Amino acid sequence: TIYRRLLEAQKNRTHVDPEVTLQFLKSAVYYFLTDKENSQGHLQAIESILDFSEAEKQTINKARTGK
Repeated sequence: TIYRRLLEAQKNRTHVDPEVTLQFLKSAVYYFLTDKENSQGHLQAIESILDFSEAEKQTINKARTGK
């Protein structure tokens, strides 16, 4: 899958085609917006693709949960 290719490339520090990254990001955002039951998983994929820091992830989590 695209996600698996992206993770492998990140793990191995190899070049990832920007088109693949963009397509995966598009898919993750689409499903984040349309699949409410699995939105957390899609959000984690988006955070990973965009390389959010732990502080940014915590801020997002606080904003989403109100905690």
